[in-house]
Amino acid sequence: MRDYSHRYSPVVGNNKRGSGRQSMGGGNGKALKVVGVVAVAALLVGLISSVWFGLALRVSLGELAKGNHEERELLAKNEMLVEQRDRIMEPQKIEEAAKALGLYPPTKKQIRRP
Repeated sequence: MRDYSHRYSPVVGNNKRGSGRQSMGGGNGKALKVVGVVAVAALLVGLISSVWFGLALRVSLGELAKGNHEERELLAKNEMLVEQRDRIMEPQKIEEAAKALGLYPPTKKQIRRP
């Protein structure tokens, strides 16, 4: 059996440290863990923000569609009111309403011009 005791430095207790070659990666284990945690955190933030933006976009598009529908309704109502106003303001309608109220056209003596 070979004696490997010369490859170890003297340590008190049962802990022995090898003085031979270090394994691949050496002391980068902690750095790789930090990089991994940062990468996972970035992915989670990206995923959560994309879901949040998607929901916000869906809500905004719904409000936009609702606003367009209300605009069409208001334009139709405005058109109806303009037609109604034009019918009421016809000279024949005004004369009929005046006769119903007992009004008559003024005589020449009643008209005064400055």
